Amino acid sequence: MGNEEASLEYSVWGTIELHPPVPLAQLWGLADQDAFWNKLATTPHEADDLEPPATARQPAWEFVPDEDAGTDDQGRPRTIRYLRVNDQDVTRAEVDRRLRDVARSVGANHAFHGRLRYEGYTDDGEIWLRSGSGSPVWRDTTPRYW
Repeated sequence: MGNEEASLEYSVWGTIELHPPVPLAQLWGLADQDAFWNKLATTPHEADDLEPPATARQPAWEFVPDEDAGTDDQGRPRTIRYLRVNDQDVTRAEVDRRLRDVARSVGANHAFHGRLRYEGYTDDGEIWLRSGSGSPVWRDTTPRYW
């Protein structure tokens, strides 16, 4: 039974581009949802490095602004270009729920470029989001030796 419990938790990481960039106000509702509570943030507008140093402390789920869109009168980014994820020990159900919520908030008129990687106890692979699709696609890439 211990192996079954361990296999439910994943490490998920990567960056997905939102195309075209999404107005920040369209995504505000996500931060209040249970799935994102204390796990979602927006990087400072000046942060142009998509892959922060490994030593940098960062939220597990992070929106990265579109540098070309500038900021509003309160210094907040006008639009979001990327979703960056680095979440450890998260269940597949939590990842699915968060990605479905992001896809719903972004809307069907936007495309997702890129993928997230995942590793679990017995498998690893990639997670893709498709425009207009409610559920993320998990593709196992674990090598099989039989």
